Amino acid sequence: MTIETEWRDYDVVVVGSGGAGSMAARVAADEGARVLVVSKDPIGCSDTKISEGNATVRAVAVDDDTEETLSENLRMAGGNLPVKEITDAFAKESQSAFDLFRTQGLRPAIDQERDGPKATPMAFGGHNKRRSVGLSNHGIAFGHANWNAVVQGNGVDYLEDAWFLDLVTDETEDDKTRIVGGLIYDASGGKLIAVRAPAVIIAAGGLSTLFFPKTDTMRGNTGDSYAVAARAGAELVDMEQVQFLPFCLASPPSFEGLLVGEPATASFLGVLRDKNGKVILDSVYQRTRAECSAAIMRAVASGRGSPNGGAYLDMTGNKVLPRSGPYFMRYLQTCLPGAYRNAVQAFSKPVSKCDEPWEVRPSAHYHMGGLRADADGASVKGEGAGDRSLGIDGLFAAGQAMGGLFGANRLGSTSLAEVSVFGSRAARAATAAARAFEGRIDDAAFAPLIEATTKRFGQKGDVAAAALKLELQKDAWDAIGPARTEAGIAAIGGLIDRLTARLDDVAIPNYATFNQSFIEFEELRNLLETAKAVAAAALERDASLGGHVRLDKGEISVFAAPYSTVVHRDADGHYGVRRVARPKTPLKQLLAYKAEEGWRRFQSKWFRYLPDGVKDKKLEARYQAIMGSPEGAAPEVEPGSDDAAVAEKRAA
Repeated sequence: MTIETEWRDYDVVVVGSGGAGSMAARVAADEGARVLVVSKDPIGCSDTKISEGNATVRAVAVDDDTEETLSENLRMAGGNLPVKEITDAFAKESQSAFDLFRTQGLRPAIDQERDGPKATPMAFGGHNKRRSVGLSNHGIAFGHANWNAVVQGNGVDYLEDAWFLDLVTDETEDDKTRIVGGLIYDASGGKLIAVRAPAVIIAAGGLSTLFFPKTDTMRGNTGDSYAVAARAGAELVDMEQVQFLPFCLASPPSFEGLLVGEPATASFLGVLRDKNGKVILDSVYQRTRAECSAAIMRAVASGRGSPNGGAYLDMTGNKVLPRSGPYFMRYLQTCLPGAYRNAVQAFSKPVSKCDEPWEVRPSAHYHMGGLRADADGASVKGEGAGDRSLGIDGLFAAGQAMGGLFGANRLGSTSLAEVSVFGSRAARAATAAARAFEGRIDDAAFAPLIEATTKRFGQKGDVAAAALKLELQKDAWDAIGPARTEAGIAAIGGLIDRLTARLDDVAIPNYATFNQSFIEFEELRNLLETAKAVAAAALERDASLGGHVRLDKGEISVFAAPYSTVVHRDADGHYGVRRVARPKTPLKQLLAYKAEEGWRRFQSKWFRYLPDGVKDKKLEARYQAIMGSPEGAAPEVEPGSDDAAVAEKRAA
């Protein structure tokens, strides 16, 4: 059997239908482009839909939350790796980006006093201001908005159950690489689709399935974004920076990897302890995700981890105080309701009620590296921030596919704003590139890829791609997961080479419709490419920074000259890596930022040693300030009760 190839023409192809892809499709269509969305999953079913549903919106809670404040917060939290041009764009457009979601049906709670979306009670996930807006039905609200953006409106074409296999490129007269389209496997239609298009926006999510089952994300995050871009010759940046949520479930197996809390969840008196009860991290609510994950994995590496390879989040200090304790429980149950429901279902009753510590372990959540791009998501190359004229013409990225925004650490709630900011910017730039495209797309450019893909159907072999994928996932957690060593990184390099050599031994039956073996093959191929890029970058960054923890090395000093890692795949599939310098934060600004951070943490530590009575009254006042002040003591509520629903709306 020979699989059929269908030909189509579009101005812009969008790969992925989550937050970034759907917003890109909507804006490109509004700009007048002929748009095709290619999605492995049903439209709108993505990490966006299963998220807690918190989005960063600047200045929703306080007036002094300026663009400069937010942009600096992103860069400083990211270890000075983020590109200022990109963080400035995010800070400038987070409000309009949230409004774009609202035009697609998002309905947040409104703060009547400030006449805008209502912020969550506390600064979230490393933010230095309250600027996270929650939704009562969480990520589902965003998922519905994504669906509306693609399916309703200006005639966006879309394919579901379709795998974007590779980009097709050609050379310009001045030897510059340009996009001319891509090849798609339409599983439900049982055919290949060759799409001629001068612009492609990659918005196909992250790589967390590389670490399955230790992840809380959708299983389709198989590194497609990075593999497709790398094979086309694009540069990738900061690929070692994988974000692991620190407080996820280590057991039971059916719940493994699911989120139970953020650093802010620990509230004012939460600490992390090792198996011996020793505090390994205090002031947890003021820490970044990266700091918490690193503390847990260092304890595990030194033999002080919990039975399931984690540590203990101890929030009992918040619970035992008679006046503020009930407020804490209501805060816990309503600040991240979905996460707390996971805790109730997985833990025993005494544990879920915080009478005992929670066993937690990091879980792969988000990738902070990606395609080297400018503030419009366009492919760049060169030194510094990179030059679009040196990148691949017509190639754009948004969402987790795009690097340069978060660097070494992503602040909580930023992803649901990022997808709209850079989905929109990439759409406008891609539409402009498509309009400026001159000349004819030569079908001959597609021929090698179509021939190679067609030959895979009916490939004889003695191994299943799924079995090789399981082998890769197991070793990836140990070697390039939340704690790394030079020996481990080198070892997985050998495994990747061995598995790559076995791709031609994968058995693929000779039928076209929903060929699961072919799908597993393609996703394994992409996972291997992605793992190569992560390992190369992780070996180059030979000290700990943010989401990259080297157990055999120390921490990179905040006063050291910052640099990003840049990887590039050659024609033989080998990855080269180099360092690109990033501007240092001015010393005065850096010292002021670190002094403010140090003062907050000193106050937090000092507060723990106050007499319980004094502490109790002060905490009661704090909870009342951030959650409102109901009559009498705050009642403890059970998830699913009417009181919980009321409290949840109040907290949102």
